[in-house]
Amino acid sequence: MGIIQTIKAKLEQGHKRTVTARKNILMAILFRGLGVLIGFAYFPLSIEYLGVSKFGIFLTLTSIIDWFAELDIGIGNGLRNRLGESIAEEDDERAKGYVSTAYFAIGSIFSGLAIIFIPFCFVLPWVDWLNVEEAGMQGEIAILAMLIFAAFAVNFVSSMIYQIFYSLQRTAIVDFFQLLTKGSFLVIIIALMYFTEDSLLLFGGAKTLTFAFVPLIVGIFYFHRSFRAWKPSLRYVRRDYFKSLFSLGVQFFIIKIAMVIIHQTNNILIAGVVAPEEVTKYEAAYKYLSIFLMLFVILTNQLWVASLEAYKKGEMEWMKNTVWTVIKIWFGTVLLSVLMIIISPQVFSLWLQDEVDIPILLTVAVALSIALTNWVNLFNLILNGTGKIRVQMYAWILASVINIPLSIFFAKNLGLGTIGIVLGTICSMIPLIILSPIQVRKILLLRDKGIWGK
Repeated sequence: MGIIQTIKAKLEQGHKRTVTARKNILMAILFRGLGVLIGFAYFPLSIEYLGVSKFGIFLTLTSIIDWFAELDIGIGNGLRNRLGESIAEEDDERAKGYVSTAYFAIGSIFSGLAIIFIPFCFVLPWVDWLNVEEAGMQGEIAILAMLIFAAFAVNFVSSMIYQIFYSLQRTAIVDFFQLLTKGSFLVIIIALMYFTEDSLLLFGGAKTLTFAFVPLIVGIFYFHRSFRAWKPSLRYVRRDYFKSLFSLGVQFFIIKIAMVIIHQTNNILIAGVVAPEEVTKYEAAYKYLSIFLMLFVILTNQLWVASLEAYKKGEMEWMKNTVWTVIKIWFGTVLLSVLMIIISPQVFSLWLQDEVDIPILLTVAVALSIALTNWVNLFNLILNGTGKIRVQMYAWILASVINIPLSIFFAKNLGLGTIGIVLGTICSMIPLIILSPIQVRKILLLRDKGIWGK
């Protein structure tokens, strides 16, 4: 008991906001760590069940559908900020209005998209887009695309419940439910391997439906219990609330679209420019190196709302200390990535049973891409929390404009293949790597004049 009490006392030391962040981070590391282990388990199982090429097709198809995730016009991020403000001011009626308006807006958008997109699934040239050699797979891929999109629409609306947890700075509980989702899918894929032949449709249906209905069940449960005061209602939908969400959301929307072009097009470019089976190699390297990405996602999710609260209260010293702490952790994750690169050939051989050959240079390129993405996210989450995102938005727009041409040039013209596409992503992010830390420094020193303060 002495050790437990000592650990508990250490956790309770410091500013209340720091204590909350510390507890959430520790819990999130546990849940995300288990989630990574589950992901490591079902990745080779997926390859064994579908084969390298079909699994690459599935990964590419989900990347295309993920583009629709940004059509919330930034309302999810706007809700996180506005709801956080309402909760801090103990205004439940305004909080319920923001929640109701956000759910109504997102539900309307994705209902309309479903009506438009689902019929088109059967006429779009999926085989050509995905560089699939078997023309007979057109019908199967079309049905899978329809299924993925329908499940995705349900997931996107139902996942709004997680924005409430973020607003309450209870980020770890979101990680727990995402762990539950991944665990459920692992059980299902094991069952598929035992009782069915390889089927792209069964695999896709199992994964997408699992990821859609867990947040739906979570939302129903919490809106009837802890979040009853904020339960969505059509009576509380307000046009002026939508404008308030959207005023923040439009810039977030532009940023997210740019981020999609940079980060979510890799699978599509690899499939179209190189080959579908190369997508599996890229995703394997990315999943392996996601361990140190996971650490930063945990920190930045907690940092967003905490920095918003600290900035509102003028607690700049707390923000400075937090930024320096996270920078030190960033350097630690870079050292971790170097070690992971060194041992990667042995890990891949053991993990994937030599079914997929992943070049060491691809591992290095992906590690560098993730490290630089973490660096940018460290500062941009501070900017997001303060709402001063104009410079960030312009930098993301520039990055998105040059990303695809650079990636294709490196991949095709220089013959670098998948590595070239990753290098294109890295080079396109240079403006963000430079500008984001400069702006955060100006904010912390109260020197954010002109465009730096917008």
